[in-house]
Amino acid sequence: MTGYGTASRRWVASDGPWSLDVEARSVNARFLELKVRQPYGAAVEQKLRRQLEGRVGRGRVELAIHQRACNPEEVDLRDPLLALGVERGRVEQTIRAAAEVARLAHGLLHVVQPSALEILRVCQAPSRGPTPSVEAPPKAPAFLAEVVDEALDQLCTFRDREGDALAEAVGVLAAELHEQVERLEACLPSERDRLAERVTTRLQELAARLGTETVDPERVAQEIAVLVVRGDVAEELARVGSHLAQLRDTVGGPATAGQGKTLEFVAQELLREITTMGSKVTSHEGSRIIIESKGILERIREQVHNVE
Repeated sequence: MTGYGTASRRWVASDGPWSLDVEARSVNARFLELKVRQPYGAAVEQKLRRQLEGRVGRGRVELAIHQRACNPEEVDLRDPLLALGVERGRVEQTIRAAAEVARLAHGLLHVVQPSALEILRVCQAPSRGPTPSVEAPPKAPAFLAEVVDEALDQLCTFRDREGDALAEAVGVLAAELHEQVERLEACLPSERDRLAERVTTRLQELAARLGTETVDPERVAQEIAVLVVRGDVAEELARVGSHLAQLRDTVGGPATAGQGKTLEFVAQELLREITTMGSKVTSHEGSRIIIESKGILERIREQVHNVE
């Protein structure tokens, strides 16, 4: 969910050259949190929020928009219109207005098509209208959404690269956890033998202490069976295998919204099953494997918190 993007555009209005700078950044968060800073008012902010929601699904996203007057030297003078202090959008608007006048006057008046120089003179003339209030917010340029999209494109590209790196890291950790589970499963037969030997030894010691020379084999078998059933982790191992498969499928599948929540839930269920196995396994080797597995799982949980 970490990303960063910027975009800017300069233009010349009737009151001089201006610069629009957009900065978008995102960090990890449980849900989608939007923070928008812009000078244009509430109506524009609502449009910007909808634009952000359409591109980003999770994380704390900050969008900062600054509009400032700039020096003429900052304007790209390679554009001939900007070099004359004429905004390209105003030229297009003037041409459309001239065409509309010609349409309305058709059949009533003889209208001569304006020349390019006449259009430039009109565009260079100061616009007439009510003087805006000093406290009134500036008017958002028509290309605001385009510049914001440019910054969001960079942001999403950054997040995609982060996502690819996270997918690789989570895949490696999932493989390590699978190896630990296989090691635990391999040591279970010796665990049962150890339990049987421990029960037999303790019963023999108890019989010797009580002065009894023999121990009932059926009683020994019953005690061993109880301990083996109590320490059986076959169901937990099966569920861990299923959860790991779902983890790999989610990480390796196509990018969709909500995958981070799915991975968090799968990691939580893996922790539940491994904790249950830790309470049943009593051997030193098994306990060591459980501890290492929990360490790997904790690293997986830290990584999936960053996934949208």
